[in-house]
Amino acid sequence: MNKQLERYDFAAIQKKLGPEDPLHGFLSENVALLMAGNKDKLGFILPFHEPLILEEVRIGYIRKGEADYTINLIPVHLSANTIIFLNRGSIIKIEQMSDDYELAGFSLSDYLLTASFGSRHDIPLLNQYSELFIHASDEEVSVVENLLEAAWKMMHQQDFNREAVGSIFAALLHYVSHLYDKMTNQQHQIITHGYELFQKFIHLVNQHSHQERQLAFYANKLFLSQRYLGTLIKQESGKTAKEWIDKAVVTDAQVLLKHTDKTIAEISNELNFANPSFFCKYFRRITGLSPQEYRKG
Repeated sequence: MNKQLERYDFAAIQKKLGPEDPLHGFLSENVALLMAGNKDKLGFILPFHEPLILEEVRIGYIRKGEADYTINLIPVHLSANTIIFLNRGSIIKIEQMSDDYELAGFSLSDYLLTASFGSRHDIPLLNQYSELFIHASDEEVSVVENLLEAAWKMMHQQDFNREAVGSIFAALLHYVSHLYDKMTNQQHQIITHGYELFQKFIHLVNQHSHQERQLAFYANKLFLSQRYLGTLIKQESGKTAKEWIDKAVVTDAQVLLKHTDKTIAEISNELNFANPSFFCKYFRRITGLSPQEYRKG
């Protein structure tokens, strides 16, 4: 992968695949469709065990098999009939996949979203969630698959109608949002207040950890005392708040080390460390490797 690529966008995928690659039914600078991605294909496009920042909105569904990911710091196990939504800026790391794993889905650039819908704000899903996972029924997955296949067929027609295709993507986004709202309503009785606060904490950490590493900052944002927040996070997750913050900082550092040519000093400064020496000690303490060793590995 080109070391100058900080984010994993359409240009990065195109560089990996080449313009004539048959893995995608359609691939341009604004939209990509993948109709049958298996373990080998996905491993070629997205390297395993390396965190990557996704530049575009992505929606997919797992046709069969299962996989382990780390998405926005949280380990998740996903299996067949799971619908996945990842918003722009999500950080994803593939841990492992079963040999029979198969995924289908699509990606849209912000340019296409704006051109099709006027604004991201016109699609509530894009403004509420960083990521979501829906355990869908066969019928619900079939609706998503049929819409995706309709977009696939239409985009392969000569001089296809872009407005019609945009309407299909809008329908997919709204349908996924509907399924998530339905699932959330069903689960509302068992979601505790503590877990809701934990989710809010993780969301804030993903947004601010590159600059803020003190628990006081997050406690203030959530209108809680540091002691209460620290106790709650430990109870809900089994990890301390500091461990979650450190994990986010290191993930950001790993992305910058692997996918940019920025110097250690530049990365240290971007992540708000006092100096490169302190950054290197911090990175080694958590990962067991120096930043230089991780970059070369």
